[in-house]
Amino acid sequence: MTTPSTIIKRRSKRLFLPALALLAALSTLPITTASFAADDTASETKKVTLIGKDGSRLEIASVTLTKTEEGEKISINFIEDRFSEHFLSMRPFKCIDGDQTLCHLPYPYKTKDIITKDNLMDLEYKLLFIHKGAGEYGINFWNGVYYRLKREHDGSFTGVVWETDMDELAAPPEVEYSRPIGGDDLSEGAEGKHRYPLVEIK
Repeated sequence: MTTPSTIIKRRSKRLFLPALALLAALSTLPITTASFAADDTASETKKVTLIGKDGSRLEIASVTLTKTEEGEKISINFIEDRFSEHFLSMRPFKCIDGDQTLCHLPYPYKTKDIITKDNLMDLEYKLLFIHKGAGEYGINFWNGVYYRLKREHDGSFTGVVWETDMDELAAPPEVEYSRPIGGDDLSEGAEGKHRYPLVEIK
């Protein structure tokens, strides 16, 4: 004979098991930046400053780093009025004008936007540029500017300009989230050649 208490137990069991399944599913979801919103120490914002060969300094962006289980999630915001709009080689660019014009090249493929103690490439890929002479009509992708970064003891980052051929980015990488430029693709920037040989993030 089915008693009211037996019915309640069965219903409780039917409700309890889906709840456990939901909790189990939620526990496998990746931690997002929102998980750390209540912890002010988990996020910090740093200024991105280009340093000229004449010692001049130009702040061009801010980058926010948020701690996650994988590393630090990065989000960069460029200062719009530091750049002018150009249409070069049949596509728009945002450039820093001058005797040597420096045009930002947004990386067109997916990255995880995560940096770790040993790998800063996702942040480096936010700072890809191409340089051109002020009088040049178009833009040559082999004049790529790559800032190779290192983390300092105080938590800031410094970077030195390297040169690379940005034509490597014409086709998406064969492996998703991989980074097609790096290592042997880079060569040290010639002394005195670059308008902004250094970058500082602090």
